[in-house]
Amino acid sequence: MIDFIKDIKVRAVLAALTLLMLFFIFGMSAFNGDDSAEMSGGLLEYINLFLANFGLRDFLTDHILRKAAHYTEYFILGMLYLSDVLSWTGDLKKCRIYPLPAGFLTACLDECSQFFSEGRTPGLKDVFIDFSGVLTAVLIISLIIIFVRKNKNRKELCP
Repeated sequence: MIDFIKDIKVRAVLAALTLLMLFFIFGMSAFNGDDSAEMSGGLLEYINLFLANFGLRDFLTDHILRKAAHYTEYFILGMLYLSDVLSWTGDLKKCRIYPLPAGFLTACLDECSQFFSEGRTPGLKDVFIDFSGVLTAVLIISLIIIFVRKNKNRKELCP
C-alpha cells in the first residue's frame, strides 16, 4: 500500500485534491450570509423532500445541515491531509500527528475568514466541529491501516 502511495503521480493527485478541497472550504466561507442561507435552504428543502418518502418529513433542520456540512468537509480534508503526509513519509505515527494541527489551523483560518464576509460570523463551536471531522478521519484511516497491516502480517506467518 505504501509503495503505491509513494508514486509521484499519486502524490501530485493527492496534493491537487487537497488544494481543491481547501479552495472549496474557503470559497464556501466567502459567500455572504444571505447567499449562504439561500444555498443551504435549497439543499435542505431537497433533502427533506427525499426524507419525506421515508416518513421523515421536516426531519433535518438548517442548523443540523450546516453543522453536518462543516463536519463532512473537514472529514474529507483530514483524509487528504493524512494521505498527503503518508505519501511523503510512509510513517503512520507522523501521519497521525501532522494532519491534526494542520486541520485545526485550517479550521481557525476558515472561521477567521468569515469576518470579511457580510452577514457571516465566525464561531468557536464551528472550529471544534471542523476539527472533530479531521480527528475522526485520522482515527478511522489510522485504524484501517493498522488493521490491514496486522492482517497482512498474520497471513505471512500462517500461509
